[in-house]
Amino acid sequence: MSKEYSAVTGRKTAVISAVTVFLLITVACIGDEFLSGKEYYYPMALLIIIAVCLPFFISFEKSKPSARELVVLAGMAAIAVASRAAFYALPTVKPMCAIVIITAVCLGPQTGFICGVISMFASNFIFGQGPWTPFQMIGMGTVGLVMGAVFYKRKICKNRILLAAVGGIICFAVYGLIVDISSVLMMTTEFSLKQILTIYASGLGYNISHGITTAVVLLVAGQPFIEKLERIKIKYGMF
Repeated sequence: MSKEYSAVTGRKTAVISAVTVFLLITVACIGDEFLSGKEYYYPMALLIIIAVCLPFFISFEKSKPSARELVVLAGMAAIAVASRAAFYALPTVKPMCAIVIITAVCLGPQTGFICGVISMFASNFIFGQGPWTPFQMIGMGTVGLVMGAVFYKRKICKNRILLAAVGGIICFAVYGLIVDISSVLMMTTEFSLKQILTIYASGLGYNISHGITTAVVLLVAGQPFIEKLERIKIKYGMF
């Protein structure tokens, strides 16, 4: 996967996703005038999630990744799934987000997004699939996308404290926000600021714990993991 192709397709993918989301949200707002009182918000949210994911998968497929690159991506996704399953009994302690962030920092935002989406989907065969799954997938993928865009190919990725702090904040703010949106859509049909704030407040403890766990894992294991991945990239000329 050439650097030139990755850079160009990365920009195109981001633009296509942004335009698609804007158009779908516009359609949702217009549809609200004609479908007032009908519960179409959740299907529209699912449509937006699918529309966001497709450009990344299509772009990744067109980049023609080598077998070695696919093995590394699959391996990181498997580690992410295993890290979540290992703490099955502790629902607020999940290192998965840290593994996705490490993947994004080393292999790029597009790969980080795909790793987040795949690992969350696969791990929910253990934790349970449901209407929340698409939101968890897009939430984890977005964390990888944002962290990859900030740290990929930059010297600041070697600053373990900065990486841990930003990773914890992004996990708390981005993943928590997107997953809480699913709770709002599933738990209420008459939206009011009080109801929305109540639902967000109920998930605040989990989001804080998730963010702290992510920061601690990145602080302790982030740099050794990144060094190993960088060595594999250089040795085999991948990504």
